[in-house]
Formats: sequence, structure tokens, C-alpha cells
Amino acid sequence: MSGVVLAAHGTRSSVGRRCVETIRRELQELLGRPVRLGWVDVCEPHVSDVVRDGDVVLPAFLGAGYHVRVDLPTAVAEHHGVTLTPHLGTDEAVVEALAGRVAEAGGPWPLTIVGWAGSRDERSRDQAAEVTRALARRWQGRAQVVLATPAEIPALVVGSPVPVGVASYLLAPGHFHDRLRSAGAVATTEPLGSHPRIIEALARRVHDVYERPWGHVFPGLGSGAEGLAVQCPTG
Repeated sequence: MSGVVLAAHGTRSSVGRRCVETIRRELQELLGRPVRLGWVDVCEPHVSDVVRDGDVVLPAFLGAGYHVRVDLPTAVAEHHGVTLTPHLGTDEAVVEALAGRVAEAGGPWPLTIVGWAGSRDERSRDQAAEVTRALARRWQGRAQVVLATPAEIPALVVGSPVPVGVASYLLAPGHFHDRLRSAGAVATTEPLGSHPRIIEALARRVHDVYERPWGHVFPGLGSGAEGLAVQCPTG
């Protein structure tokens, strides 16, 4: 039977690593099968050292940046029969989890900032903008919703005549979340972390591997390449 590998970015934050381990553990409980953890950067073991032939690899990433498009396919390329599923992307579960974190923190606020790490990758920027627009539609008439990096948020807070809150569009605590929290907003949500909708979205990707033909577009992820399951050759 094939195994399941959760592939995460990596962080020097011990709190961030514990958060990702919680995601792995709760995913394992939901699936009822072992889930191994591999890192793409900073931490060990690396994904390439964890993955085995026939595994299903789940990218625990919000955006389609370099790690998702290049590093992960490279890490699994030497193994046979490995399926690399779509990253979390613009899945409705991400929007629902982010809205849930905002509600937990007392929002939405008149000005709600979707705080993210930023990216040079156009695909990642487009996906973050799409999530922001989805939240704006959800809270239409209740909040103005904008996307901003930690460097951009302080000026928005100072210049706002209304209370400002930050929705942390990050998967785990670490450097960027610390910067969001120190940006001066009235409230900052917790990262998405092990929110039930995130765990369910990851589990659904595993189930879909066995229920759908290889290369089928996964629901909620659009029709671009970021929505495809990629299977490596079996021989």
C-alpha cells in the first residue's frame, strides 16, 4: 500500500514546527493511515529523504511558488509511481478556514487586511488576490478587504480612520506571522494551521488520488496546471 507524505516549507520557529506536526498528526487521524513529514527548506528530513516509491505527496503550501512548481517535483522525480497532489491554492476550504480564524479573533473588522508573506511569483500573487476577493464577497457591506505584506501593513493601520484587523494568510507561526502581529492592528488572527477545513482539504486530496484518473482537475482548484495531480512514471 502506498504511503502519504506531508511536504511543508520548513521554519526555524519551534512553534511553527509544532504547528506543522499537529497538521500531520490530525491528518493521520482523519485518514486512519500513517502520514510522514518531509520539509522542502530549512528543516530536516528533506522530502527527498522521506518519500518512497508509490507515495502520495501532499504539498502543504498556500501558493504556487518555486517550491511547489520546481523543488517538490524535483524531490520526488527519482521515485517511481509517486503522485504529487495539488497544493492548497484557492480551494474553498482555505477561504473558509481563513474566515473562521477571523471570526475567532472577533472580526471581520471595518478594514480587514489579508496579511501574507508576499511572493515574486505571479501565480502565488494571483492566488492570494483570489482568496482576498473571495473574502471580500463573503463580507460585502461589512468590511473592506485588502491584501498586504508585513512591510505594507503599518502604513495602512496608521492611515485608516476605522479599526484594522489582520487575517494571517499563513499556514504556520514563524517570522512572517510575528511581523504581522507587530504591525499595529487591533487584532491578528492565528495562522491557518490545523483548522479543520485545512485538514479536510488535505485528506480530500488523498481520497481523490484513488477515486479519480491521474491528471484529473481537482475540485476547487481551477483548470490551470496548479489544479493537476502529477504522477511520476512507474518504471
